[in-house]
Amino acid sequence: MKKISKRLKLARERFSECIRELFFSSRPLRTTYKYTLLGDHLYTKESVKIKNSRVKVRKWGYPCINQAETIREDVYLLLLHDDNLAHFLHDIFFPLYSIWRENNKKVFVSINENLFIKDFLIAVFGKENLIFSKQNITYQFNSLIVTPEGRDLKIYRDYTQICREIKNKCFASFGIEENRTRNLIYGRNELARKNLLNIDADFLKINHIEKVSLSTLSFKETIALLAQAKSFTYMVGAGVFYLLFLDEKIPVLEINPAKNNSWAQMFGMSQLCQLKVFISKNIEASTKPAQGDPALDSHVYFDDELKKELLEIITAK
Repeated sequence: MKKISKRLKLARERFSECIRELFFSSRPLRTTYKYTLLGDHLYTKESVKIKNSRVKVRKWGYPCINQAETIREDVYLLLLHDDNLAHFLHDIFFPLYSIWRENNKKVFVSINENLFIKDFLIAVFGKENLIFSKQNITYQFNSLIVTPEGRDLKIYRDYTQICREIKNKCFASFGIEENRTRNLIYGRNELARKNLLNIDADFLKINHIEKVSLSTLSFKETIALLAQAKSFTYMVGAGVFYLLFLDEKIPVLEINPAKNNSWAQMFGMSQLCQLKVFISKNIEASTKPAQGDPALDSHVYFDDELKKELLEIITAK
C-alpha cells in the first residue's frame, strides 16, 4: 500500500508540474497593439463585423507568446491557408483587390508559402505593397483591415474591366505579350479528381491540339502559355482561374461530368471569353470525391461526342 501511495504522490506531482509548464512557462506578451495574428487565428477586442471564414476571430484573451513581430502601418489582411485557385480568386482576392485599387495600403499576406499565388500577388500589387508572413511567427498590428469574402464577381461594378486590368498587370510584370496561335486542352490528369480519361493522342495531333498540365507549372510558365491560347478546353474546377488570362474572343469549352456545375457561368468568368459548357454522361466515379454530390467529381471519357465539341471550338471564328 505504501508503494502504491508513493507512486500516486509522484504521479500527482508530475501532473501538477505538467500543468504549470503548460499554462505558466510562457507569459502573455504585454502590448498596446489591437490585433494579434497567430496562424489563422486573429485575437482582438476590436469589433470585426466583416464576414471572412478564413480568419478565425477570437475575442477572448490572447495566446501565451514570448515574442512577436510588429507591423506598425495600416495594412489589409489576405489570409488563405487552404482552398484552390478558384476559391482564392472568387472568395478572397477579388473582394480585396476591388477595395485596394480604390484605397492603396500595404497588404499583409499569409498563404503558407504558396509560390504560385505569391508570384501572382507580386505581379498584381507590386512587391513594394506586400508583406509576406513567415511560418510559425506571431504578428501584432495596431491597425488591420479584414476584407469581406465574396463569390460572385458580377456584383462588382465593371468587374470585366477589373479582370482585364489584373491580366494586363500580370503579363506586363513578366514582359509577356499575347500571341494566340495554340489550341490547348487541360484534362487535370495530374490530379486526383475530374480527369479526362483515354485521351486520343492521334486525334489531338491531327487537329493541332496540345495537352497541357497547368497545375505543374509556375505562375510565369502558366500565363506565358495561356497568352498563346487561341482556344482553350478544360475540365470544370479550379481551372476557371485560367480564364482570367484569355480574352473575350477566345472560344473555350468547359467539360462538366453529369450536370452543369459551371462556376464560370455562375460567378461571372464566362464573360471573359466565348464559353461553351459541355455536359458528359460518359463518366467514371472518382475514388476521392470531395463534393456533396460525388458525380460532380467524376472523371470524363474522351469520346466521340467530346471530339465533335472540340472540333467546333477549334474552328470557331
